[in-house]
Amino acid sequence: MIKHNKFNRCFLTMLAISLLLMVFGSGCGTEQTGQPVAIQDEPQAVITVSGSGVDGIHEFKMAEMKAWEEGQFEHIYSTINNWPSPKKYAARGIKLQRILEAAGLKAEAKSFTFKSDDGFEWSFTREQLLETPQFYFPGVKERDGQNSEPVEPVIAYEYLEGSDDLSKAVAGDPCLIIGQSNVNEQTNITFVINVSEIVVLNDNPGQWKMAASYPLPGQIAQGETVKLQHQEMGKVKMYYTLDGSTPTEESALYNPSTYQPELSKPIPIEKDTVIKVLVKGFGKADSDIETFEYTVE
Repeated sequence: MIKHNKFNRCFLTMLAISLLLMVFGSGCGTEQTGQPVAIQDEPQAVITVSGSGVDGIHEFKMAEMKAWEEGQFEHIYSTINNWPSPKKYAARGIKLQRILEAAGLKAEAKSFTFKSDDGFEWSFTREQLLETPQFYFPGVKERDGQNSEPVEPVIAYEYLEGSDDLSKAVAGDPCLIIGQSNVNEQTNITFVINVSEIVVLNDNPGQWKMAASYPLPGQIAQGETVKLQHQEMGKVKMYYTLDGSTPTEESALYNPSTYQPELSKPIPIEKDTVIKVLVKGFGKADSDIETFEYTVE
């Protein structure tokens, strides 16, 4: 009987404490008087801009940048990923140019690297990021370059992948979103999500190495094929011509996909042929033109 009484007293005590906690709170988000107090907001996204290409080290809070009247930009963006699959983004954000100017962008700045807090990063040359006109192509899914609209590179704070309706853009981690210079350009891999740092340097970003070929130039049997190769196949695209003309980004693309290698079709050689190849990719300047000459045996 004594044991039961002790148990009952213990139970009643615990019940009383529980009732008090329910009425007055446990101290988490409330004062001991029971009156609610403000719960602190979640940490605000902060982007650090640093490097020799800007004036010192700057930290910009996303909440503060949203208040920049002249820095806002919203638009639909077209893009293609490395599968390759075309898609659209509804995006609203701060102009990248505005952020860089606030950090004291220098005229001699040459390279820009965007880093995510998960370790992912992507780089651009000044020409690629700030000097080459960027566009939205409404007909990107059909690879139709007509009716393009100019867009700005932004750090987006509201966006929705696969949508061309700005009203459906939703808040998300800061994301770098850029336009396309042409309707076939694969830009989606450069969309850095959760940007935490931008490093701007005056150093020359360098130049992509030229392409290689297999078999090596020289005599070749009629009907044999030539494969183009590069050590950075996942980061670059190889454009080529067979008529001796200089290749551009409008020329035939050898490696249209990073994830479907079967789309990289070898080039059949039926007659004496001169293959010229241009290597392009974000983060470095275009390669010099490589020339491969094949003579049919």
